Amino acid sequence: MFLTVPVIPADAAGPMRTVTLYEGHVTMDIPHDWNDISGESLEFYSLRSAEASGGRVAEIYQYGFRPDDPEMDFALPQILIQIRESGRLRYGQFLHLPPLDKMQKSDNQRLAERAGPMLRGFELEAAIFDRSRYAVHLTNALDLAIEGRVSVTTVSFLTERGVFTVHCYAGAAQAEAMAPIFDRVIDSVRFDDELRYKPTLGDRWPPRPSTIAYVAAALIAIILVLSLIRSRRNRS
Repeated sequence: MFLTVPVIPADAAGPMRTVTLYEGHVTMDIPHDWNDISGESLEFYSLRSAEASGGRVAEIYQYGFRPDDPEMDFALPQILIQIRESGRLRYGQFLHLPPLDKMQKSDNQRLAERAGPMLRGFELEAAIFDRSRYAVHLTNALDLAIEGRVSVTTVSFLTERGVFTVHCYAGAAQAEAMAPIFDRVIDSVRFDDELRYKPTLGDRWPPRPSTIAYVAAALIAIILVLSLIRSRRNRS
C-alpha cells in the first residue's frame, strides 16, 4: 500500500513559496512546508512507469513536491511536474473535446489492460480546455481494490516547445482539503516570454486533430500510481 500523509486541516490561503523551474522559464507557487522530491525518487517513478507499460514508454518527471519525507516512496498528497519538448501543438484540436463518455470508454479499456483486478472503477470526471491559458484540464477518480479512492488532476499547458504538465494526486480523505491548494498551485504557473504559448491564426485548424489520442496519453499519470502501488505491495 502506498503511504498517505495524515490529513491536517488545509488552509487554502496559507503561505506559499515560489519555485523557479525549467532553466528559469517557469515559476509556480508551492505550499511553503512542502519538500522537493529527490531526483533519485523521480528516477524511480520513471522506471516504474516503463515497467507498467511493458517497456514501451518511460515517463520522465523533472520535478516533484510533497509535504513529507522527499526520500520515501510514492505518497499522497503529491505533485509531479512533467516537461515534454515534443514540439509545438496547435490548440485547435482541443477546442471541441469529445463527450466524456466517449473518452471514458477508451480510457477504461486501456486501464483494464494494465491494472487488472486492482482497479474496481475509473471515472473521467472532467475534461476542459482553458482557452485563456491554452491548457487541458483532466480530473480523474480511481477506485482501487485495497487503497480506495484516489483523485488525479492533470493540467497540461501548451508551450512554444511542447507541453508543461502538472499532476496532482490526493487520497479520498485528502481530496476536499487539497482541492483549493492544488487550484492555487495550478493558477500560479507562469511562463517567460520565450516559452509562453503564442497562438497564430493557423493554430485553430490543425491538419490532423488528435484530441482523443492526446487525452489518452495523460493516463500514464494514473498508470504510474497503479504501478507504484504494485511495486510497494510486492516488496512487503
